[in-house]
Amino acid sequence: MALNLEDYFRTVYEDKLLVKMPEREDEYLTPATQLLEKRREMSEVEQALAAQKEEFQMKMESLQQRREELERKEEQLKESLLKFNKFLKENDSKRSRAVKKASDAREMARQKDRDMERLGEEIAVLEAKKERLQRKVEKNAIFWKYLEKVSKKSEKFVNTWS
Repeated sequence: MALNLEDYFRTVYEDKLLVKMPEREDEYLTPATQLLEKRREMSEVEQALAAQKEEFQMKMESLQQRREELERKEEQLKESLLKFNKFLKENDSKRSRAVKKASDAREMARQKDRDMERLGEEIAVLEAKKERLQRKVEKNAIFWKYLEKVSKKSEKFVNTWS
């Protein structure tokens, strides 16, 4: 489409201006003109090359910035991973301490239960012994009363002898 428009405008301008554009042919140009033309082409190529170099440089700078950003993010990830590992170790340590504490508390409770059972048995033995001794005291109480009566009377008796 662009080529058709170009042809269209060329023919319109040629008709209106009635000036025919000479076709450029390198054979009719002088060597100085050819040299100037080649220098112009070389200048255009150098400008295009410079533009490509600048574009390449900008891309390289952009890539370098992205690389630095990725390195920074990687460093942040490493730090985050180290913190997370530290957190996991602390959490595991706390959990193991809690498990040990719970285990110690269960063992202490079992020991107290055993102590309570042993002391309960001792209490039962001592109460049985107390009952036995109580019965013995009650059984021997009559002798105590007898001795008290005898000692009262013997005091009277001893008082009379003096």
